[in-house]
Amino acid sequence: MLKQGIIEPSNSPWMAPALYTPKKSGEVRICVDYRELNKKTRKDAYPLPLPDDIFHKSGFWQIPVNMNDKEKTAFSPGPGMGLFQFTRMPFGLT
Repeated sequence: MLKQGIIEPSNSPWMAPALYTPKKSGEVRICVDYRELNKKTRKDAYPLPLPDDIFHKSGFWQIPVNMNDKEKTAFSPGPGMGLFQFTRMPFGLT
C-alpha cells in the first residue's frame, strides 16, 4: 500500500489499532479498527464514482482522504514498524 500511494508515513498524535486477518489465498489483510473514530465523525455525503468507472478500476482506494483529516487515519502495523496514515479512504471508516 505504501508503494501504491494508499498510505504514507505519519507523525499523527492519533492511532487506531490494526488487526490482521488471513485471506483464503493465504495472504494477510490488514484491518484498522476505526470504531472510536467513527463515533466522533460527522456524517457527510460524498458523490460516488460512476459504476462503469469502478468496474474499470480497483473498487477500493478510489476516494481521497482530505489533507486535513489524513492524520486521523493513522495506524501502526505492529511494534517497531512505525506509524502510517491513509491517503485514500480505507474500508471501515465512516
